[in-house]
Amino acid sequence: MKNIIFIIEDSLEISNFVRAIKLGEEVPNSIENPNFRINIIKNHKEEAGWTINPTQKSAMTHDGHTYKFDLNQITSLNEKFPFEYYYEEVIFESKEEYNTYFNKQKENNNFLFDYAPQFKYEGSFEIEFEQSEKFPNPKEISEFLYSYIDKIVSREEYRVSYIFNEKNKKNIGKSFTMTITGPKKIFKKLKIKKHKNENWQPTVEDGWFFYKK
Repeated sequence: MKNIIFIIEDSLEISNFVRAIKLGEEVPNSIENPNFRINIIKNHKEEAGWTINPTQKSAMTHDGHTYKFDLNQITSLNEKFPFEYYYEEVIFESKEEYNTYFNKQKENNNFLFDYAPQFKYEGSFEIEFEQSEKFPNPKEISEFLYSYIDKIVSREEYRVSYIFNEKNKKNIGKSFTMTITGPKKIFKKLKIKKHKNENWQPTVEDGWFFYKK
């Protein structure tokens, strides 16, 4: 099947498209690879989108349900509304840096939309615990850490995890290095006797920016 790539920018044509396109009966949720998307964009942000499964002839809509979908409804749109695009991946170290870049892109008439980084967490750091009767496993250590960190920020603002990385592999039977992800004030304010907050790493995330050629 040939690639289906089109863009509709006229408001009347968009209204006609939305009225005309139809979904069939609901089917079990599925996403095949490769797939493609039909996105509705407003003010450079995705308002809604469907994921189209071309082989299965189905569409997963923005409400999370999947329906049969007749591809013949859109195969002719390549010629009627031809479209070429390119995208750029940009790395950001903060939400402020992303916002500045995004606002600059809006001055570009060819800029369409972006997939923005989330920046849910500001960064992460580590604390090492020697394995002992008090700290026999990561679960017990996590519960111990919660009792301290919950006094600094709410539970929704951070997470505690045990990552089986090279350091933890090397120290099996000796210690557990826990990773705490969240706002930097945890790193600054968390004080546990005989334990040191180490290796603060700010979150680095990527954004994807799409443009007309």
